[in-house]
Amino acid sequence: MIYSYTVNPILVPSGSIVANGGSVNNKGIEFNVNAKIVDRTNLSWTSGINLAHNKNEITSLTNPLFAGGDSVLLSRPEGGGQSGRSLQILKAGRPLGQYFSFKYAGKNEAGVSQFYAADGSLTTTPVVGKDYYYLGSAQPKLMLGWTNSLRYKNFDLNVFIRGVFGNKVFNATRADLFRPSTAQYSNILVDAADEPASDFNAYVYSSRFLESGSFVRFDNATLGYNFRKLGPFVKNLRVYTSVNNLFVITKYKGVDPEVNQGGIAPGVDYNNFYPKTRTFLFGLNISI
Repeated sequence: MIYSYTVNPILVPSGSIVANGGSVNNKGIEFNVNAKIVDRTNLSWTSGINLAHNKNEITSLTNPLFAGGDSVLLSRPEGGGQSGRSLQILKAGRPLGQYFSFKYAGKNEAGVSQFYAADGSLTTTPVVGKDYYYLGSAQPKLMLGWTNSLRYKNFDLNVFIRGVFGNKVFNATRADLFRPSTAQYSNILVDAADEPASDFNAYVYSSRFLESGSFVRFDNATLGYNFRKLGPFVKNLRVYTSVNNLFVITKYKGVDPEVNQGGIAPGVDYNNFYPKTRTFLFGLNISI
């Protein structure tokens, strides 16, 4: 909850201070089970699964020294033409990463993107802050970790798979590249090429660019083979190969759904995300 809070000018002449002034509550449940599924002389298989659910909630934006107000609008990627528009809100009773922005309502008869106003009517000129809606959270509802260790004679295989489910990611990168009228002098997405150039609202930050952040990632796999008792000087020789980040199963349209989840504004793809690499490793272990 580190943010810029209002403080008595007698204490701080500027009237504000960056401090850890709010309160956050986390409650959850975690389930873990490990099992030896197969246990034979030449074959074994052990598996473990971990499931975790956490509920995050801001309980206060103030304390005896600092005042954060009733709510704070934040997350401003500041893409082209997006000046002043925010994506999230800090508010007591809501989680960190609560999306709060325009709600997309399709296109009108003129082919211009429209949005829901605060009273439920449709408008092509929504007002920042006033016509905002709660649009979901960056906080996942379930996290999964699954490990497997298999051994067959001299072979061994270890596999780890991770999953995150129920969270939202705001694809600001996609929105910033969704401007068909700029195609003559800047890059746009292939999808944006089907948008009419007359749609001056096509790229406006709204629920249109809020996507599911759920994914299953094949995090790591290591396969090895052990040569035993090779002679008086070598007790064991193990040859192995390992791969990290083999593949990701997701519906997210961006580079990677696993964007920043830290700080007070998680879950926003700000067009500054460096994609995870896929690595292959070959190794040799010798015991003498």
